[in-house]
Amino acid sequence: MTRIASLVVSLIALVAIASADVQQLCKQFDNQIEALDVKGAKASIDAALEEDGKSHDVLYRQARLHNILGDQESQDEKKLAMYNKAYDFANKAIANNSQSMGGYVYRAAANGKIALFKGIFSVASVVNAVRADATKAIQLNNETSERLAAACYILGRAHLNLVKKPKLFRLPLGLGWGNVEEASTYLKRARQLRPNFVMFELEYARCLAEMDMEKDAIGVAQKISSLANKEPGDQQRKQEAQQLIKDLQ
Repeated sequence: MTRIASLVVSLIALVAIASADVQQLCKQFDNQIEALDVKGAKASIDAALEEDGKSHDVLYRQARLHNILGDQESQDEKKLAMYNKAYDFANKAIANNSQSMGGYVYRAAANGKIALFKGIFSVASVVNAVRADATKAIQLNNETSERLAAACYILGRAHLNLVKKPKLFRLPLGLGWGNVEEASTYLKRARQLRPNFVMFELEYARCLAEMDMEKDAIGVAQKISSLANKEPGDQQRKQEAQQLIKDLQ
C-alpha cells in the first residue's frame, strides 16, 4: 500500500470513529432528556456539535435543547432568545437534510413557542409556519415514532390554541383553519404513538374540555399525577392538570 493510500484509509477510519462518537452522543442526549438531566444533555449535544457542526441529527437536537432551555428561562428576553436559537438550529438542520423530519418538528416547536410568547393572533405568519412544518414532518414520517408523535402534538396544539377565538375573528388573519375536531384527531394520534406521556395527556384533557366533554377531560387529567416524568417541565404540567380539574369541577 502506498503512503497516500495508507493516509486515505486512516482518514476514512477517523471519520467513521467520529461519526460513531456523534451518534453515541446523540443517543446519550435523548436518554438524558428523558432522565430530566438537561445539564448533562446539553454537555452531550454540545460535544456532538463540536465534533460535527453540520450533522442533521445534532442540529435538530440542538433545536430541541434550546426550546427546553427557553421554557426554563424566567426572563422574557432570555426566553425569546433561546426560542430564536432553537429556530436557527432547526433551519440549519433542514438546510442540511430537507428530507428528514427532525428539523421540521423542532422548527415547528420553536415557532409555536415564539407565537405563544408574542401572542398567536399577532403573528399569523408564524402560526401558519407551525402548521406547514408539522404537516411536512408528518408527511415525511421517516424517523422515530416519538418524533412523529411530537409533530402530531404540535399540530393538534396549534389547532386547539386557535379555537380560543371565534372563526370569524380568525378568518381575516388567515387563521381560519383551526378547529377542535382536528385538534382532537392529532392529539389522539400523539397519545397512541406515545402513551402515558404527560405533555400529550394534558393537552388532550384540555381539548376534551374545549369540546364540552368535562367528565372525560377530568378523567384524563386525574391520571396524569401517576405518570412518570419524561420531559423537562412535566412536574409543572402535573400542577396544571390539577388546576384544570378544579376549574372543571
